[in-house]
Amino acid sequence: MTAPVSAAGPTAALAGFAGSLSLEQVPASAVRAVKRLILDHLGCALGGSRTPLARAAAAAVGDESGTGATVVGTGQRAAPGPAAFVNAMAANALDYDDTGATGHPGATVIPAALALAETLGRSGADLLVAVLAGYEVWVRIGEAVQPTWARRVEVYGSGTTQTFGAVAAASRLLGLPVEQALSAFGLAGAFAPLPHEAKFGWDEDRLSWVKDNVAWPAEAGVRAARLAARGFRATHTILDGERGLARMMSSDRYDPDRLVRGLGTEWSVLELSLKPYPCCRWIHSTLDAVRDLTGRDGIRPQDVGRVRVASIDAFPAWFGGRRPPTMVDAQFSVPHAVAMTLLGRPRARWWEDANRSDPAVLALMDRITLDADPEAQAAWLTLRHSARIPVAVTIETAARTLERARRHARGGVDEPLTDAEVAEKYRELAEPVLGPRGAARVRDLVDTLEQVDRVDRLAAALTPETGGDR
Repeated sequence: MTAPVSAAGPTAALAGFAGSLSLEQVPASAVRAVKRLILDHLGCALGGSRTPLARAAAAAVGDESGTGATVVGTGQRAAPGPAAFVNAMAANALDYDDTGATGHPGATVIPAALALAETLGRSGADLLVAVLAGYEVWVRIGEAVQPTWARRVEVYGSGTTQTFGAVAAASRLLGLPVEQALSAFGLAGAFAPLPHEAKFGWDEDRLSWVKDNVAWPAEAGVRAARLAARGFRATHTILDGERGLARMMSSDRYDPDRLVRGLGTEWSVLELSLKPYPCCRWIHSTLDAVRDLTGRDGIRPQDVGRVRVASIDAFPAWFGGRRPPTMVDAQFSVPHAVAMTLLGRPRARWWEDANRSDPAVLALMDRITLDADPEAQAAWLTLRHSARIPVAVTIETAARTLERARRHARGGVDEPLTDAEVAEKYRELAEPVLGPRGAARVRDLVDTLEQVDRVDRLAAALTPETGGDR
C-alpha cells in the first residue's frame, strides 16, 4: 500500500465530483451508454420481479410499504431504502444484469437513484446524472482496492465497494453540500456489507441467494445519504490512506491514483458489459464458443456426444454442478448454461424450475465436462476481467470433433451488444410483466429521459396496473 496522492484526499475528490457533475459536462456517447444501462437494468428488474428471490424481498419489506417509492413489477410501494433493496434484488435475481471487470454495479446504483429520484420529484436529467456519478465513483473505488488474486480467493465482495456507487448517486440527488456528502461517504463505508464471497456457498450443497450482494448496498447508500442530509456526522476520509477502505475490506492493494485518474474526462460507463445470457458473467465466453460452433456447423442437441470445456481453475472448482437444486445454483453451473444454449431455450425463462428437471436438459448436462487449463489460468491472472475469461470448447459428435477458443465474451467493450440486441433483451423480459404497450412506454421514456420532467412518470410505468395493457 502507498500513501494518498494529495493532502485533500480522494474521498473529497470523488464526493466533489458526484456533487458538481452536470449533464452538460458529459459527452453524448456517455449519455447514450447510461440510457442503455438503465433500459437493460429495468428489463432485468421486471423479469426478476417474478422470481422467488424478488418475491421474498418484497414480502420482507411489507410492513414498510405505503406512499414511498415504486417496487418494480408490482403494485407495492415502500420507503426509498427498502424499495431500493427490493428492486436491486429483482434486478440481480436472474444474473442477467450489467457487470464491470467484476461486480454488478447497475443493480446497486440504479435502484438507489430511482427510488430517491421518484420520491424527491426529480427530473429524468437528474436521474441520468446521478446514475452516471454512481457508476463512475464505483468503478474507480473498485479498481483502486482490487486485491491480488491470492487475496481475492480468501476474502472479497463486490457489494462492499458498490455501496459507494449508491451513496454517490443518492448524495447527488439530495444535493448534499460537500461536508454532508463526505459524511454520507463515511457512513456508506460503515454500512457497507462484509466481503463475503468466500462464504458464497461454494463448499455447501447450494449457493446463497444473496449472491453478489447488490441489494443491501443499494439500501445502505440511500440510508447513508439521507442520514447525512439530517446532520449525521461520520468520517470524511473513508477512502484515504493506510487505514481506509482497502484495509477495512482486507485488500492487499491500494492505488489512490486510480481513485481520481481521469475523473470528469474519462468515462468508465463506456466500458461496462451488458449480458446476453442469464448466468454468471464468467461463463459467457463458454456459451459464445458453443454458439459459434453450433451456428457455424449446424449441430443439433441430439448430435452432441460430449462437450469439453477447458478454462480457468474456478470452472471445475465452482461451476461444475450438474443437478443445480435452485435457480441460483443453475446460474453458476456451466453444464446447465451450456444445455440451455444447445437446446435454444428462451433466455428469459432459464430460471424456471422446469429447465432444471427436464430429461433433455439432464441428459445434456451429463455429457459436459470441465477441465482446468493452466494457460487459461495464467492469462486470466493478467486480465482479471469477467468478460475476458479464456476458454476452449470441444464438441464431439458421432461424425466429427469441433473446437472453438475464445478470449472474451460478447456484450463487453471487445464485442458490444448492438442497440437492437439490447432492445430485444429488454422486450423479452419486460413484456411478460407489462405487456407490449407498457414495455414500449417504458422504453420510450428511457430513450427521452433527459426530457422527462418527473421520474415518477417512469416509475409509474413500471407497475402492471399503470404501465401495462391490463
